[in-house]
Amino acid sequence: MRKILYWDVCCMVILGLILFMSSNAAYGQEKSLNNDRHFWWGNVGMGSGWVAGGLGSNDGGLTFGVNFSGQSKNNILSVRYVIVQEFQLLWPDLPEENVWDVGLLYGKSAKASYGLASIAAGIGVVGGVRRGDKIGSSGGFFEETYYEKLTFLTVGVPIETQLFWTPFSFVGIGIYGFANLNMEKSYWGGLFSIQFGKLR
Repeated sequence: MRKILYWDVCCMVILGLILFMSSNAAYGQEKSLNNDRHFWWGNVGMGSGWVAGGLGSNDGGLTFGVNFSGQSKNNILSVRYVIVQEFQLLWPDLPEENVWDVGLLYGKSAKASYGLASIAAGIGVVGGVRRGDKIGSSGGFFEETYYEKLTFLTVGVPIETQLFWTPFSFVGIGIYGFANLNMEKSYWGGLFSIQFGKLR
């Protein structure tokens, strides 16, 4: 069973830094003009994520996320909500495990008229649901098993990378990478996202 390793998160951060630095060089003069202005946008997307210790019998699950960002010069401030949800098909009566976060992040962004690359980290609240011990079952031909439903809430360190193509001044498409380091269930993953806002 795949388990999240902290070097996985480090690799994602390094990749984000490489994208950020290479975009700085590629954008050149156009980026410096854009950094004198202010931009804002929202992302919404779906994808997949992996969780330390897994969700149920899986390492991860389906992921949904929403992010709002504002940029002034090359500084970026983001607010996000991300959830990794266990996907159950064969045992719908079991409590579905999940892990989510709400975070406030600060970082750096390179912006041009045709795209952006950014990396940010911050602080957030992490919560979720996990299955506890077996508490009973019902007899019959189709036996149903019941488990205790446990919830948790803690503080974590959210990390994000954004890489978007913005062919229009108000809409773009791209990849939103995310991670969260915490004491309960650290996780990471990616979303294919649509972006709306003031992009030029």
